[in-house]
Formats: sequence, structure tokens, C-alpha cells
Amino acid sequence: MNISRTAIIGIALIVCLCAPVMAAEKVISGPPDLRVSIEGSNEYYPDTMITIPVKIENTGTIDFSSQNLQNVAREDRPNTAKNVVVSLGTGNAPVSVKTSGQLVGDIKGGARVQTPFSVRINDGAPAGTYVLPVTLEYTYLYFINEFSNDALKYEYRTVIKTLSVEIVIKPDVQVTVLSADVAELNAGTEGHMTVSVKNDGHDTGQQATLVISSVPGSPVKPTDGSYYIGEFSPGETVTADFKVAASKDASGSSYPMNIAVTYENSEGDRVTSKPVTIGVPVGKKITFEVVSEAFMMYRAEKGTIEVVYKNTGGAIAYDATSRISAVDPFTSNDDTAYLGDMAPGETATAYYRVDVSDDATIKNYGLDTEIRYKDSLKNSIISDPMKAEVTIQSRSGIGTLLTNPIVLTVLVFIILGAGYYLYQRRKQN
Repeated sequence: MNISRTAIIGIALIVCLCAPVMAAEKVISGPPDLRVSIEGSNEYYPDTMITIPVKIENTGTIDFSSQNLQNVAREDRPNTAKNVVVSLGTGNAPVSVKTSGQLVGDIKGGARVQTPFSVRINDGAPAGTYVLPVTLEYTYLYFINEFSNDALKYEYRTVIKTLSVEIVIKPDVQVTVLSADVAELNAGTEGHMTVSVKNDGHDTGQQATLVISSVPGSPVKPTDGSYYIGEFSPGETVTADFKVAASKDASGSSYPMNIAVTYENSEGDRVTSKPVTIGVPVGKKITFEVVSEAFMMYRAEKGTIEVVYKNTGGAIAYDATSRISAVDPFTSNDDTAYLGDMAPGETATAYYRVDVSDDATIKNYGLDTEIRYKDSLKNSIISDPMKAEVTIQSRSGIGTLLTNPIVLTVLVFIILGAGYYLYQRRKQN
């Protein structure tokens, strides 16, 4: 047992004596050699916010390396770029850089890092290749003074170095709205919108189509929203007519709508230009009121009632036709009337033939009435319901007698008898 323990201890001592001793490394190399490039594609379109990923690579190498137990271990290598700060400039490119200088830390020889920069490509930027300056500021180990095997003095230098990357701004079609005229568009109706646009870009759009589209939440929507252009060259102007509709909730305000061009670009891809938002004015809703006073009628009467309507809205109502709903105690075989075109503020009178039952209650009645009309594009629309007032009253005095069927019968016989008597007298004379 003691022999085995002694053998194990002996083996352990041999292993410890034979284990390698870590030696301090001594290197000879040049300074850091930094290079920059853009990771991925460097092609962008005008009037866009982009992220440019700038890659920084250190290609500095070690020229000589040795291991010596008597050397003091060094903390830094001469080819390491320390505390690197990267800044991206604009140069003469039509861009604006939104990100300031960024600290990326140490970059050892053979290593690389990437840092993003937010960049805005200007609206209307000409197509072409542009150079963006990249400034690198860092320090590196320039010289080591060895006082002894265990004493070193480090000397660092600061470097400010400007390199560059290239970006390509691609040509595109850019829409400028020259005018947008809206005619007879009111809440609850459909109207015309004439739009003139210009291609202020640097690409010719093939098989181009001018498109208008609604903005989410807007009560204005296109009912005929595309116009084929064909070839749309830089500087060319196109005028197109569209149909747009406004919901009943829109009134007396301006609402957004987008205009864009879909086209085939110079690379054969089907793309859409950046939309331009315009305001579409919407007039007041077409509304009507009954402005006539209550019409007076009697029980068991057959007569014609008059109802006067007024256009209180903001547009012309074309081919207006009114209708009244005759309910008990009223009946009618003539419950519609043609009013014609009614401009805002105008009135029109409708005449309806109405019969009143003989047991009608004496009171005021409100008969439902409405107007069907057409908007400027001949769409048929029905107005909100209104009330036409009719007052049923009882006859008094002679009027009551004249409406009594028994009295009327007696009167008829009296008249007939009187007539017969006069006839006989004349015949005798």
C-alpha cells in the first residue's frame, strides 16, 4: 500500500517537471492596416432613409514572433488598432448622414467589425456613383523600450486616417403633383378629380400607370383610380381624370389621397414610385328641408296638398323627384312629384292628391317624405327622410251640415223637387 502511494507521488512529480513553461512572446510587425467597405449592396434610390453597414478590416500582419522565458509579456501588439472611432461623411453626394461618429473598440490584425450609419438620400438626387469619406481615428503601439527583462516602456501614436466608400444612386420615376382639381364632390356623392403630374426623376418608366389610392381612415375613395400612361420620360407631364366618392360622414373639409406611378424601371423590375399625398376638398352634403307650413284638411275630404322643399346642401341636386308616404287615415294614388334641378338655396313645390278617411282623428299628422336625385355623375341618391305636416280638423256650422250624408240627401231631394215645381209652373204658363 505504501509502495503504491510512493509510486503515484513520483509520477506526479515527473509530470510537473516535464510540463511546458509558458514563455513571453516577442513580435515584430508593422502598424495596423485598416480598410473600409460596404457590406452587401451599395445601390439605393432617391428620397429614402437607408442604413449603410460600413465594414472595417485590419489587414496588419505579424512579421516576426519568438518565445522567450526571460521576456516580459506584452499587453498590446503593434498591429492592433486601439479605440477605433469611425465617422461617415457626405462628400459631394446628395445625402445627409444622421449618425455621428461611433466607437467600435480595438481591432486586432486579421479581425473585422461592422457599424451601421443611418443616411437620408435626398429627394430628387441625380443618379450616379458617389464617394463618401470614412474617417478612422485610433491609436497603436508604435515603440517598446526595454529597460530590462522585466521592465518595458510603451509608446503609442494616434492616427487620423480618411478612406472612402462608394454608393450608387439608382434612377427612378419621381412624381410631382402640379395640380389636383375637384369638381362637384360632396359628402355622399361622387365627383371628378383632374390631376396633372410631372416626372421629376431620372428614369423613363415603361408601361407606366398613374394610380390614386385612399389613405386609411379617409372618407374619400377612388371609384375609377388608374390611368394608363405608357412611356413616362423624365420631365414629361401627364393629365388624367378620375372619379372619386365621398362618404356621407365627410363634409366641408379636405381629406388625404395618395398619388403614385407604377412602372417598369430600367432594370426590367415592376416598381411603384414614392406616393405623394394631396388634399381632396369635399363640399357639404346635399340636404333638403320641408319649409311649407302644415296643410289643412277635413275628414272625408279629397284634395291636393302642397309641400315646399328647399335644397339646404352644398351642391345641385339633378332631376329631383319627391315622394310622400300616405298612411292611415290618408290614401293616395298620386304620391310622387317631379321637382327638377335644385341648386343650393332653391325651393320647389310638390302637389299630391290625398284622400282623408271619414273617421280620421282630429290632430296633426307627419307624413314621411323623401327626395330621390342624381349627383353630377348621374348616380341616383335618396335623401334623408323628412316630415310633411297635415292637420285634420272638424267642420263647424254649415260646414258640418253640408258634410252630413243625411242632410245632403234631403238637400238633393229639395233641390230636385224645387226644380220639378219650377218646371211645371213654366209649362202651365
